[in-house]
Amino acid sequence: MENHKTPVIECLKESKRQLTQRCHQRIFKLQEVEMVDPELDYQLMRVCKHMIRRFCTESEGKNMLQCLKQNKNSELMDPKCKQMITKRQITQNTDYRLNPVLRKACKADIPKFCQSILNKATADTELEGQVISCLKLKYADQRLSPDCEDQIRVILQESALDYRLDPQLQIHCTQEISRLCPEEAAAQEQTGQVEECLKVNLLKIKQEGCKKEVLNMLKESKADIFVDPVLHTACALDIKHHCAAIPPGKGRQMSCLMEALQDKRVRLQPECKKRLQDRIDMWSYAAKVAPAEGFSDLAVQVMTSPSKNYILTMIGAGVSLLFLMGLLCGRFTKRVTQELKDRFVDKISCSKSVCAEGDEPHTLAPNLHKK
Repeated sequence: MENHKTPVIECLKESKRQLTQRCHQRIFKLQEVEMVDPELDYQLMRVCKHMIRRFCTESEGKNMLQCLKQNKNSELMDPKCKQMITKRQITQNTDYRLNPVLRKACKADIPKFCQSILNKATADTELEGQVISCLKLKYADQRLSPDCEDQIRVILQESALDYRLDPQLQIHCTQEISRLCPEEAAAQEQTGQVEECLKVNLLKIKQEGCKKEVLNMLKESKADIFVDPVLHTACALDIKHHCAAIPPGKGRQMSCLMEALQDKRVRLQPECKKRLQDRIDMWSYAAKVAPAEGFSDLAVQVMTSPSKNYILTMIGAGVSLLFLMGLLCGRFTKRVTQELKDRFVDKISCSKSVCAEGDEPHTLAPNLHKK
């Protein structure tokens, strides 16, 4: 009976936007249950039966989808199972409630950083990836708890390779992708080519919502080079040679590469050098279009910037210059003040002596007048 229903349910899942509200809510609830216990997801279990035997025999039922996701890009993975895993990832990324592992890891971070989105949410309806997008930006700002940071890093890395795993990008950039990146979107194997196409064509993007999403991608890539698969592939050898001792995450390896780029003694691979320079131009444009909104945001931007050391050096030099100018001006002002004070005292003394001499003529004048 369940096998007979499975294709119908799968069809309803893929057509959620066309369903009535009541039916949509029922499907959402069903997916929520299936994500907690993937063994109840009969279509997944059927299509991936052999891959589960190959990769996940030791995994508990509730961890089955997680195990399949971890082995998704293995050369031994069956294409049909891989396609099914991608479908489930797309579903999970539409709403944090459909991702039990993320929900648990980020249970404190979500209300802390994304409460305004939760306030607008309605029961049994997807948030279209808004909460996950909110957490991605906090990841870029290095504000998440360690457990939540780990989960968001995985989502960022996965969606950087396949634009379909980013609901907000899908919503805001569908037209721009069709216009600017049709060949990349049509590719059977997604390896980050659509995201790269949008970054390269940033100046040609007309829709503000899409431009904002691409700017967010650039911000996220500064925090972790693994989130930028094209740059990571181009610079893999250079990371190995020059940044092997640098742990990934928090922009550390990106900073290492930027310092290597500025060091004339270091020779980077031509493709890596070109991609890094492209990223610098993109970040420069992004900073102009979306400047920091306040001092705290500015501080975060500086501390997460790949050129952090250079920026801090320039800020330090500026502060030192202002201090010296203040010191010199203070001394000059003190000297001028002292001179003015001395002159004032001299004038007072002079006035007193003039007044003293002028008393005699004034007192004698009546006597002369009488004579």
